[in-house]
Amino acid sequence: MMTFTRRWILAAGLALAPLGSAFAQDLKPIRIGFQTGEINVILSYAVGSGLLKAAGLDVKLAQFPAGPAMLPALAAGEVDIAWMGEFPAVTGYSNGLPIEILFMERIDATNVRLAANPAAGIAKPEDLKGKKLGVALGSTSHYHTLRALEQAKLKVSDLTLVNLAPANMPPAYSAGQIDAAFVWEPNVGAIERAGAKPIANTKSLGMITGGVWVARKAFTGGSPDTVQLFLKAWDQAQKDYKAKPAEVRSFEAKRVDMSAEQFDKLVEGQTVAHPTLEETLTASFLGEPGKELDSRLMKHLQGIGDFLLAEKRIQALPADWTGLLNTKPIQTYLAGRK
Repeated sequence: MMTFTRRWILAAGLALAPLGSAFAQDLKPIRIGFQTGEINVILSYAVGSGLLKAAGLDVKLAQFPAGPAMLPALAAGEVDIAWMGEFPAVTGYSNGLPIEILFMERIDATNVRLAANPAAGIAKPEDLKGKKLGVALGSTSHYHTLRALEQAKLKVSDLTLVNLAPANMPPAYSAGQIDAAFVWEPNVGAIERAGAKPIANTKSLGMITGGVWVARKAFTGGSPDTVQLFLKAWDQAQKDYKAKPAEVRSFEAKRVDMSAEQFDKLVEGQTVAHPTLEETLTASFLGEPGKELDSRLMKHLQGIGDFLLAEKRIQALPADWTGLLNTKPIQTYLAGRK
């Protein structure tokens, strides 16, 4: 049976450009990378509803299990723009990949959670001593874990970190191979449905996290009109989400095979905020034009860089952080929209 994700990809690609269509020949090509193991409500809606096509884009989708897997595709020029977490974005840029963050698609307060087995005597982070904790080393899962341990006055040596891909954490928990896990939806939700209780999250630890749109610099520089069409479609999709949330969520709910009720509960557990394009150009996100280095996101990204360097996930910090954020396309779009 064809999966919804597969139908989604076909709808975005083949169905958008029928042979012999004069309209299809006018569509501008864009290759989008997305993560099958993440939740992305707005992208799913923009693709499945035909909104990207209506904006004038011929979309080809490439699916990846996680953000780091997208970096080779970006390096090879196989993907133009990709949705990923902050960690692979910083990793790629630090390693010399010519990429840039266009905007922060969402910010999550409780999407990344520490869920633990109450039967193992874990009711708070301090109780992790002597236990087995599932983490994805080098990712935001690992970063959150170190913050939680620091606040609980525990050392890494006080417990056993089990390096697992997010998708492998729920079965490992159910099999008793780990006592707890620090991970994001939909996998943390699966762990909680298996009996785990959430005991910490991004907000409780005083952190921030979310998802960003990363593009190849050659794409943003060489196809500025295509980038503008993408921003136009995204702007409309965000407005649609506010106006008709149930309809917009239905596309991603189908992709992850959940009922509307189940998916609503998942989204509520994430506590997600989707900054508008106007909000992107403020100090809380990418910063005002010319002040990007002083923005909250940049400080967050630099903190991630320090973490990755300490964990030997990168060899050196970027010599120049300014090239990681590019707000010019959004400035252009907002100026033209007025």
